[in-house]
Amino acid sequence: MRALLTALSAVLLSACCHTPPLQPVSKNVAWQIPTNAWFLSKIPPPSAPDTAEARRDLVTVLALQAQATPARIAQAKRSYDLTVFTLVPSVSANFTPENYPQTARCFLALNNLVNDVNNPVKETYKRPHPFQVSDKVRQFVIAEPGYSYPSYHAARCVVFQHVLDQLDPDHDAAFTRISRQIQEDRVFAGEHFPSDIAGGIRLGKLIWGALEKNGHFRAAVAALKEAE
Repeated sequence: MRALLTALSAVLLSACCHTPPLQPVSKNVAWQIPTNAWFLSKIPPPSAPDTAEARRDLVTVLALQAQATPARIAQAKRSYDLTVFTLVPSVSANFTPENYPQTARCFLALNNLVNDVNNPVKETYKRPHPFQVSDKVRQFVIAEPGYSYPSYHAARCVVFQHVLDQLDPDHDAAFTRISRQIQEDRVFAGEHFPSDIAGGIRLGKLIWGALEKNGHFRAAVAALKEAE
């Protein structure tokens, strides 16, 4: 599993040779990111069924599920409900939406941003979840209907972690550890293949790369760090 996580973490951000067309994130924030079509052009399709990669994907899911315990299943269920406050429970018990309302609003906007970029990619490739591919895969977490590639959780983990590193760089190692655990949980739960996680990481890096170039976004993060 360590080798898998190392490989997933090594997914590189695709380079582009020109400035992509931009779209506003929403009417509520002044951030801008490239169009959905641009993001889609940077995310290759998942491996086709009955290929060697697809078979390796399934083997990894089944190997993780062979290690199932009640505690491990409970952990996967907890991490399914991903928010910024899921990422940092080991950092501070006081880090709650009630104590950090501006942080909560900022990360909700980020959550929606990633969803708005991720969904069109999923709808384009329409990859089924592991539990839909093989009856050997158990579905430990009952999730919302949808497709498997790329992983929404993995993309959010990347974006959330980068912003948290801006806000609290002293806890970067903790954020990294928890992000990887959440990504592994999705494979263990039977909801995603490892390559779905890799695709989500790739997409998250693309989103973060666009955000960090945006002056309005950088100013929002700086103001958030000053305020809370």
